[in-house]
Amino acid sequence: MGTAAAALFLIFERSLAYPLPVNETDVCAVILAGGQSSRMGCNKALLDFGGRPLIHVLIERILSVTDHIVISSNDAPHYRFLNIPVIPDQYKGRGPLAGLHAAMHRDIYALYVVLACDLPNLQAPFLKRLISLAKGFDAAIPRTRDGLAHPLCAVYRRTCLPAIEKALLEGENKVMDFLLNKSLAVRWVDPDEGQFRDSDLANINTPEDLLRFREGIFLKTGSSSICSS
Repeated sequence: MGTAAAALFLIFERSLAYPLPVNETDVCAVILAGGQSSRMGCNKALLDFGGRPLIHVLIERILSVTDHIVISSNDAPHYRFLNIPVIPDQYKGRGPLAGLHAAMHRDIYALYVVLACDLPNLQAPFLKRLISLAKGFDAAIPRTRDGLAHPLCAVYRRTCLPAIEKALLEGENKVMDFLLNKSLAVRWVDPDEGQFRDSDLANINTPEDLLRFREGIFLKTGSSSICSS
């Protein structure tokens, strides 16, 4: 048996070696803020929303769900002002899956609410509903009415960790590919069941997205800058 094969074998044969949470209802929120934001041209987590960085607004909404919050990023100095733990990836340059992996290795919780940093319409009642729907499943993933899954606004159980580690060891980076692992029980949550609107999961990827959002939903601040200083 080769080295890589042996490593994969050990992951599943010794799955009990992963520490388990004491309380099965404990929830940790993981904010993914490690992307390049290439289409935006600046750090999306620090976009100015009513005089505050978007990530700060997101944290305020999450606090009614859990006060266990971490940020997944390899650039801790950008988020020092938040006084929240920033967790670097163990698998550098591998995207959100590596961010969730690092969070699960650092903090032991039953459930992890994984959130992209650019979700301005996100609301706490939806997150609470998603958490409740994860009962009995390894993950609860919302889908908009067009059938598009949103794995970066979702709930993952700690039971996913062996499959995540296996995927990363095999060179797999995409969260959706990992979710199609037949060993996982995934609940796909549509708007009616999840009690959310498609717009609740809208991302801000470009300056044009931001302008449309500000004009349509958020109060204008009069500032021409799109990024907080």
